[in-house]
Amino acid sequence: MKRHELKMSKALRGLLLMLAIAGLAVAFLAAANWLPSLMQQGFARQYDSIEEAKRSLGLDTVLVPGYFPEGITWPPSFILAQKKPYKAVVMEFKEARAMDAALIVIQSSWQGSDAQLQRIRMSEVKEETQYRLKGKKVLLQVGTCENRMPCSRMTWREDNGFHYTVLLTSSPFELIRIAESMIR
Repeated sequence: MKRHELKMSKALRGLLLMLAIAGLAVAFLAAANWLPSLMQQGFARQYDSIEEAKRSLGLDTVLVPGYFPEGITWPPSFILAQKKPYKAVVMEFKEARAMDAALIVIQSSWQGSDAQLQRIRMSEVKEETQYRLKGKKVLLQVGTCENRMPCSRMTWREDNGFHYTVLLTSSPFELIRIAESMIR
């Protein structure tokens, strides 16, 4: 009987050792999976809603157009936000017929960062005008985007320190109405 008990004891110890090693392996894999998200906290990532992005960045407000030209869909089809290296929120809105991005709104704490946050870029500026819109100094640029479509872009700075860029794949008339609906 002793021999049988000895075999049973060894088997039980072996089973416990295997369970302990498996537990350590699971804990190690969980930590390895969690570490990258901890290290990249605050860097650019996609969000499902404007509220979620605003909460994640700790912003009081994210300016959203109150006016949308006919054919531009709500809600945004793409929302990207980041805390590092500077705070920024990017919203893309699609054209209903083509389902391509037609309107991009960028709110950034760093001036000049809009170009690296856009998936549609203005490739050629044909006209550029600075003027006042609702008391804010704005820069209006008209030209073509990379896909040779006409597009227009407007940039300004709000009192909250954020810089805003609105790009529309259309003439500047609708863009001005969009910007007017955002400026406070």
